[in-house]
Amino acid sequence: MNIKIGAKIKELRTRENITQQQLAEILGVTNQAVSKWEGENGYPDIEYIVLLADYFNVTTDYLLGYAGSKKRHKILIFDKYEICIKMFSGIFEQKYEIVVAESLNKLPEVSASEQPDLILADLFQSVPRDLGFEILTSLKTSENTRDIPVIIITKSDFSDRGQEEIRCLNLGAVDYIDKPFRPDVLKVRVATRLRIAKQA
Repeated sequence: MNIKIGAKIKELRTRENITQQQLAEILGVTNQAVSKWEGENGYPDIEYIVLLADYFNVTTDYLLGYAGSKKRHKILIFDKYEICIKMFSGIFEQKYEIVVAESLNKLPEVSASEQPDLILADLFQSVPRDLGFEILTSLKTSENTRDIPVIIITKSDFSDRGQEEIRCLNLGAVDYIDKPFRPDVLKVRVATRLRIAKQA
């Protein structure tokens, strides 16, 4: 069988706009190893095939050329501003299934019904601070949603931003990201959290 896994790796790496060196660092291998794979001068060990599939959000069958179907993780997004929702959707919709919560109060209900793989939400910008903490607490204590990773992405209006971040992490958020952000960095952080959640 002529397995062209190297071509698949190069295709996926190019799609994600990362270099061979960056992919090597993510996988914990040398740049030469990635170059060797993409040059069809050798195959990754099975453990790296699994890691590659997880990172690029595809099946191992896809990497090995058995099937073209891709897994699609589901991300639930909440932001008070429509322009931000469109921006997040534009960043992620090609790779993930996107679901949007219409209001902050509905976020726990939508999370429970949709069962997303990750929640990306602004719980604080132009939102009552206590309500943001209440919603996060609800998400992380409810049996139906407590295992869903929550990433807070916000431009804090409060002077004690550091305390807000610490409180969010203590309540169970897996990450706290400031606006404005770099889309490429956000994509990697989301992919990393999805991979960690899958391994848990």
